[in-house]
Amino acid sequence: MKYKKLLELYIPLVDFIADIIGPNCEVLLHDIVDVENSVIAIRNGYISGRSLGCPLTDLGFKLLENKTYLQHNAFVNYRSRNDRGDNLISSTYYIKDEAGSLIGMLCVNILNASDNQGHKILGEYPLKTLLSNAVQINNNAEITESLSTSLDHVVDNGIHKLIAKYNIAVDRMSPEEKSAIVQELRENGIFKIKGAITKAAAILKTSESTIYRYMAMK
Repeated sequence: MKYKKLLELYIPLVDFIADIIGPNCEVLLHDIVDVENSVIAIRNGYISGRSLGCPLTDLGFKLLENKTYLQHNAFVNYRSRNDRGDNLISSTYYIKDEAGSLIGMLCVNILNASDNQGHKILGEYPLKTLLSNAVQINNNAEITESLSTSLDHVVDNGIHKLIAKYNIAVDRMSPEEKSAIVQELRENGIFKIKGAITKAAAILKTSESTIYRYMAMK
């Protein structure tokens, strides 16, 4: 079965989950083969401002890069934030083809939900079977995902999130600090996005050749 046909089998689940949990729950189906136009089904998109054709998120690129889907079926009850600054509890189910290759992600983002509430929803409803062998995070974990509406936002959020860890202006950063940021961006899969290297160079106030040099460092 071609991967698109397999993904289409999950479209009814988008409505099913949204109908169960209600209007404070955004549900999306991502095609991870076409990362620039990743969202192929969505309900309650007003929560993040996303719609059909929106790209994969920063976390999505990171999951593709670190390949946690090889050992787990899902990543559940982590924190995310939309462009308005609203906090959400999110979960992602990995969709794989017959060969075990990742082809999509089914994502649930619950607005104004406590960690316990999110766990209850995803643990006691019919998703329980789907979410066995899932990675869970602790209650005090930092924001893991930015629910962005464009690839530019994905890149910007990914870079600025790392810069914020240093609590220092970019023009005062050492080459070692900038190199560490670039290394983490590479590990997060951000440089898979077209134009990300150019944008990183501009934000970090360095040259593209320097970004490539940092990327090559171990």
